[in-house]
Amino acid sequence: MKVNRLIEKIAENWPAKVICFVMALFLYIFHHVSILDRKTFTVPLSVVADGGMYPMTDCPDYVRVTVRSTTENIAEALQADITASLDLTTYDQEGVYSVPVSVHLAPKLLLMDPFEVTVKPENVSIRMEEKALRYVPIRPALSGEPAHGYIIKGISVEPETVQIIGPRSAVEKTKQIYTDKIDTAGLMDNKSYDISLQNINSLIAIQSDKQLFHVNLTVEAEPLLRSFTDVPVKIMFLSPRLEVNGTIPGISFDVRSTVSLLDGYQLDDNAVQIDCSAIKEPGTYELPVQILLPSYFSIENKNTDTVKLVIEEKSVIEEKTTTDIRN
Repeated sequence: MKVNRLIEKIAENWPAKVICFVMALFLYIFHHVSILDRKTFTVPLSVVADGGMYPMTDCPDYVRVTVRSTTENIAEALQADITASLDLTTYDQEGVYSVPVSVHLAPKLLLMDPFEVTVKPENVSIRMEEKALRYVPIRPALSGEPAHGYIIKGISVEPETVQIIGPRSAVEKTKQIYTDKIDTAGLMDNKSYDISLQNINSLIAIQSDKQLFHVNLTVEAEPLLRSFTDVPVKIMFLSPRLEVNGTIPGISFDVRSTVSLLDGYQLDDNAVQIDCSAIKEPGTYELPVQILLPSYFSIENKNTDTVKLVIEEKSVIEEKTTTDIRN
């Protein structure tokens, strides 16, 4: 009997009671929501590609993570407590996929109640290709010119190659990886650099434990081969009573040295000469041509080694004139 009376009491004027219950529930939820605070973080988005596929399109670098909780909880939440990632491990076929963004919270945030998390974007559209690995050579990125007269003769890199990983088509097109810029302007001596690599393709990842790579440049003086043509021959130590009959042809030759030593060098009047000190009487003689240059010059391609001279005795008139001038 008492149970029936209780049921009758509950059912009595039930529409009003339902309305009151709904209003009370609404007020409770409204109050609960009103005391929650909101905070938005910009979180780096990492890509986990430990499987056989690799992203072929650029992924966003960051996502926006919004958390809602009490004011006290929000004050304790830090950006370092939240990470975001795209997990591509489960995909095994090439194609375009909408990959959900996974948000990971530090343990202290998981213990907070209430604590709500939303992320934008929730999904990222990614085109995937089969993952490929390859070793490619390292090339120094040289900028500027060495000092005038010097050249870079040799370049070595330690180690010579580096492993790259990425989508198949991008890896196949990558022939080398360059270092950061190396300024060689005004260089005159050998020089070494410890320098990092530059990666201009965001789809490619460089797999190396090294942060810096050793580049060694060998610098040498630039060689130069300079031609001298029809250089006059100087007759040396000929007896005053003798003279050369006819014209002596000029001598042509090449000189090998370096740009810094040879560029702009001028021959003096006695550079090419014939020693006539052994000639005592008129006649026809074939004498060696001497080219007197500094020892750091190498003479090549001389057009002749000897010159034929016709030596005659000076005429009496010329001798007398010379005597009168001396007197």
